[in-house]
Amino acid sequence: MKAKLLFILTLSLSSFLVNAQDIGFLGDFNDWGNDVNMTTTDNTIFTLSNYYLPATGLKFRQDDDWTNSWGGDTFPNGTWSNNNIPVTAGFYDISMDIVTTAYSFTAVTPSNQNVSIIGDFNAWAGDFVLSTTDNITYTATDVALTTGELKFRRDANWSANYGGTGLTGTAMPNSANITIPSNADYDISFNIETLAYSFTESVLSTEAFASKTSYKIIKGHLYGTSNESVNINIYNLTGQLVKTYSDVSLNSNASFNLELKANQLYLVRLQSQSGMKTLKTIL
Repeated sequence: MKAKLLFILTLSLSSFLVNAQDIGFLGDFNDWGNDVNMTTTDNTIFTLSNYYLPATGLKFRQDDDWTNSWGGDTFPNGTWSNNNIPVTAGFYDISMDIVTTAYSFTAVTPSNQNVSIIGDFNAWAGDFVLSTTDNITYTATDVALTTGELKFRRDANWSANYGGTGLTGTAMPNSANITIPSNADYDISFNIETLAYSFTESVLSTEAFASKTSYKIIKGHLYGTSNESVNINIYNLTGQLVKTYSDVSLNSNASFNLELKANQLYLVRLQSQSGMKTLKTIL
């Protein structure tokens, strides 16, 4: 009878191991959303290398389901319990043995976490990847975004995605999409430790005006067919602001003298209620 029970137990365990193809982890760091999947070569030990985690409670589980899950009481090593594993912030090689229930988080040198944005600006397909020099703060400059919504995410995967309120703030995992209010070029920043983010309109940003508005520059004079006044900021090629004019009326093809040095290249930025536009000119 004992031999029969042992055979049944062995058969059940073998069946579990053969089919255990999907082991991952989730926790406070991603608002207990989609599992971050791990890899295996033997269907017993599952691993993930160079992964950043903030201070978080965390559990492992099978097949994105709570039927088989593993928590723990200790960090960075331990064995199964029902409690959330108390993870300390850092970059780790992560390992989980689903037979012995032993887990480990081994601190490693920081590495690129592949942070990107995805949203209406690219039809929610094909992440725009940000760059980093310290593997903590991720940035991009002069990114053309359209009016709509977007999110940050890691590894081009929804297992760790972040939204927020406004163009600057602290991102939240699995929260609402970030709203981009207008078509423009933006400088973008995202910190994976603090989750601080910002979208700052680039100095050389360009946004199309409404169709009723048209501007051109001829020999230092700005001409327009707008029905509203504009603010004018003029920059040199280093991005330095050299002149500012406020509430300039350019109705009915009126002209305005920009009063700039001749034979210089400038970027003239116009802003009205219709939007923004940048004109490149040599005077």
